[in-house]
Amino acid sequence: MLCNTKFHPILCTRHHCRFCGGIFCSECSNGRSLLPPKFHAADTQRVCDVCYVRLESAQPFLMDQVSRASQSPTHDITDLSTLRSWLNFPWGLSMESEIYKATNTIQGYCGKVGFIKPEKSIPDAILRNAKGLAIVTIVKVGMMVTSYNIGSGLVIARREDGSWSPPSAISCLGAGWGAQAGGEFADLIIVLRSEEAVKTFCSDVHLSFGAGLSAAVGVVGRTAEANVRAGSGGYAACYTYSCTKGAFAGCSLEGSLVTTRSNENSQFYGKQFITTHEILLGSLPRPPAAATLYRALADMFKKFGINHYNY
Repeated sequence: MLCNTKFHPILCTRHHCRFCGGIFCSECSNGRSLLPPKFHAADTQRVCDVCYVRLESAQPFLMDQVSRASQSPTHDITDLSTLRSWLNFPWGLSMESEIYKATNTIQGYCGKVGFIKPEKSIPDAILRNAKGLAIVTIVKVGMMVTSYNIGSGLVIARREDGSWSPPSAISCLGAGWGAQAGGEFADLIIVLRSEEAVKTFCSDVHLSFGAGLSAAVGVVGRTAEANVRAGSGGYAACYTYSCTKGAFAGCSLEGSLVTTRSNENSQFYGKQFITTHEILLGSLPRPPAAATLYRALADMFKKFGINHYNY
C-alpha cells in the first residue's frame, strides 16, 4: 500500500499497521509506537512509516498515560503465600517482574539481614554514599573447577537531589573457576559507589571480574565480595552483597557479561529507541509502576535519617 512491493511468504511478508489497518512490507513498517487509549494497548505496536510520523508528537503524552510504566503495580509484594515471595526466579519475563524481584530482595535484606544481623549487612558508609544499585537474581551451578551462572535484574541510579531514577533492565551470564560444587539461587545487591560505576551500567554490554567465597545451606547463605566492572562507559569497582539459597560451597574467580535488556526497556517505557543513559542519567520521570520499589528503597535508607528517598 506504500511502495507496491510484491509480497512473498518468505522473502517479503505482510505486516498490518496497528493504527490505520493497512498492509505493508517490513521496509515500510519499521517503527513501533504507543497507540491512543482507545486501542487498549500498553505496549508499543508495529505501525507503518506514515503513521509513525503522525503519532510521533503524541508519544510523550502516551508514555505518561498508556505505557506499562504509567500503570499502578499489579504484583502484591505483601502476599507471602506464593513461592515467588520466598524464592526469586532467576529470569524475569518483564520489567514488572524485575521490579517485583528487586523489591522482594530489598525487603528480604532489610527484614532478615540488614536490621537483625548488622554484622552481615552492607557497611553503612558504603550504602549511605551509593550512587546507584544493581539488584540481580542468578542461578549458579558448579562442579569441580567450573561454575556457570545466569540471571536478570535491574539497575537504578541516585540523582543529584537524592531521589532515585527509573529502573533499567539488565541480564548477566557468567562463569567461575575454582574449587566449587553444588547449586544455588543468589539475590545480589551491587552497590555502585561512584558516577563511573553508574556510567559503566549505562553501557549496552560490560564485563565484571572478581573473586569470592560462597557457602549456602538451605536459606542461610551470605556472601560479600568486591569486583571490577569495565565497559564502553568506563570502569569502576563495585561492592556486591548476596543472599543465597541452595547447597553450594566454593572459592573461585568469577567473570560475567552484563547486558542491557533494551527490548524490555522499550516495551516498559513505550519508546522504541530509549537508552540506558536516558533512563539512569536523564530527566525521565519515575514510573508509577515502580512505586513499590521506591518504597522499599525508602525503608532501606531510613536508618540514615534521610526522608527524600520516598516516591
